Amino acid sequence: LRNTFTRGARLKKVYLRSAATNVGKTRAMIADACSFAFTKAYDKNKGEWVYLGPAEPTLFVATEQELGEIQTMLLAFIANVSERHINENSYEEGEKERIREAVQVIKEGKLIIKELPDFSLGDIESTIKRNVREHGIKYVCFDYLHTSLKILTEISQNTGVKGLREDSILFLISVKLKDLANQYGIFILTATQLNADYKSAKVPDQNLLRGAKSIADKVDVGMIMLDVTEEDLKA
Repeated sequence: LRNTFTRGARLKKVYLRSAATNVGKTRAMIADACSFAFTKAYDKNKGEWVYLGPAEPTLFVATEQELGEIQTMLLAFIANVSERHINENSYEEGEKERIREAVQVIKEGKLIIKELPDFSLGDIESTIKRNVREHGIKYVCFDYLHTSLKILTEISQNTGVKGLREDSILFLISVKLKDLANQYGIFILTATQLNADYKSAKVPDQNLLRGAKSIADKVDVGMIMLDVTEEDLKA
């Protein structure tokens, strides 16, 4: 369904997917990264491994999650095994074999993970530029847009303006991502948090983006992840 209304992950485009805390932004982005970078995953409904398409060079930029957490999520998605089972080393029948197969899928895939916990605009550009040059990256998952001490310092030094508001900084990051997508002909998927208004909003739109609704001005597709309501189910 998403591919239908977005025409897939198009090069030179930036997609934004926003959600409240603990809804699953990172896991959803991991799933997308897997569909870009790996050729197969296990389908429980079919009881078999299914083809995801050709493996494309993909960069996953983690700004909050540690490498170990990301690797666990990758294994869980590809093997279709609960993360809890992996962390506790307690598997149901057939799961350990699927994990072994998932490890091989990851080894043969084309995913590069870069941790960038305290980043600047320069860090974002150099990380993407280097991986485009060295690995031919076509798809980038940037998890997720937020301010950092380093970016505050960088912008203050470059502009001579101190105390820039969060919305201005987030807008500058979104501008940078859009510029990089156009410059290098790549697809970029990123995410933001929602503000508290999502709980009562009748129409979910850019006004729910936490920090700066102006981020939406620079993206080509915007999506908001919300829990299903009773009204949704009736509809």
